Amino acid sequence: MKPRTRPVLEPSDQAPRWSLPVKQSRAQRTRDRLLAAGFKLLRRKHFDELSVADVANAAGCAVGSFYLRFADKDQYFLAIAEQRRTQSRGQLATWYDGATLGDIVERAVTRDLEFVLEHPNLWRAALRKGTTDPEFWQEFRELGRESVMRFIECYSQLIGRKLGEPEMEFIRFAFQVMRGTINNTLINQPGPVPLEDPTFRRQIERAFRLVSGIEAQRGTARSRKR
Repeated sequence: MKPRTRPVLEPSDQAPRWSLPVKQSRAQRTRDRLLAAGFKLLRRKHFDELSVADVANAAGCAVGSFYLRFADKDQYFLAIAEQRRTQSRGQLATWYDGATLGDIVERAVTRDLEFVLEHPNLWRAALRKGTTDPEFWQEFRELGRESVMRFIECYSQLIGRKLGEPEMEFIRFAFQVMRGTINNTLINQPGPVPLEDPTFRRQIERAFRLVSGIEAQRGTARSRKR
């Protein structure tokens, strides 16, 4: 599999639902700079450590400009999360283009793992908010289901037939195992293998194949029976 470009978060053309309405293009550009600043700052700071002043300074604007576009820091985070989902959906549309039976699992793991590696503090904040706000997490859950269905569609095309319900169940659970392991490692760091270690990627790909029933060595799928 050729190396894929790592997920990059850039301003979206669509205004986040949680930002305050802006009409002028200059105001929209300021809003986008504030969101981009948040993504960058979260690479080295936890969200709880960020102040509105930090975000405004990083965006090159005044604190007052922040409050003209976001009601408060919580709504600012909701806007960041929404932009992440929007960009992820756009990425998903072409993520499996050109996939083969030999690399489809690697692509699935890369899609989830690379974002967490690039934006651990953003994802950590999202996970923690999800534990206290089920409605917030529901939208990420829906996006996760879309991602699984896109994988299933691509895999079905590669093997030239429709998957049976047991096969789809194996794949859905493989995604659950992968995501649960990534999230637990990020939050709790149980060890012995950290997210950044190449061993983690190899073993999570191996686990995905074992649970899903997708063979890597021959680039074929093996039929699993209950």
